[in-house]
Amino acid sequence: MSKIIVNHEVISSEDKSLLNEIKALKKDDEITYFDNDVKVSLKVLNNRILLTRENDEFKINLKFEENKNLVTDYVIKDLGLKVKLETKTKKVVIKDESIYVSYDLFMNGSFSDSFTYKLEWRDL
Repeated sequence: MSKIIVNHEVISSEDKSLLNEIKALKKDDEITYFDNDVKVSLKVLNNRILLTRENDEFKINLKFEENKNLVTDYVIKDLGLKVKLETKTKKVVIKDESIYVSYDLFMNGSFSDSFTYKLEWRDL
C-alpha cells in the first residue's frame, strides 16, 4: 500500500466539484480517499472501473465500461431504500497516473445528468 496525492474533478451540467492535493491510499488497482465526509473507492479491473461513494447516510456504486450500460444501485441507509442506477459510459481513459470517465446517469430508468469524472495522482 502506498500513500499518494490525488486531484479529483467531477463535472455535471449543474455542478462542479474539485479536490486538489488530497492524501489518498493506493493498493494494487484500488485508490481510496475522502471527498469531505464521503469515502471514495475507485478500483480498476481490466477496462472496467468500479467507483463507490459511501458515508453514514448513503452508498453509491457505479460501474463504467466504455460503450456499455451497466446497472448498479444507490442505497439510502437510514430509509433502507435502494434505487436502481444505470451508467451509460461514453468514454473511459485509463493511464498510469490518471483516469477519465464520461457518462450519463439514469435513476430508475429516467435520465438524471451527464457527468465527467477525472482523477490524477502522484506519489506522496
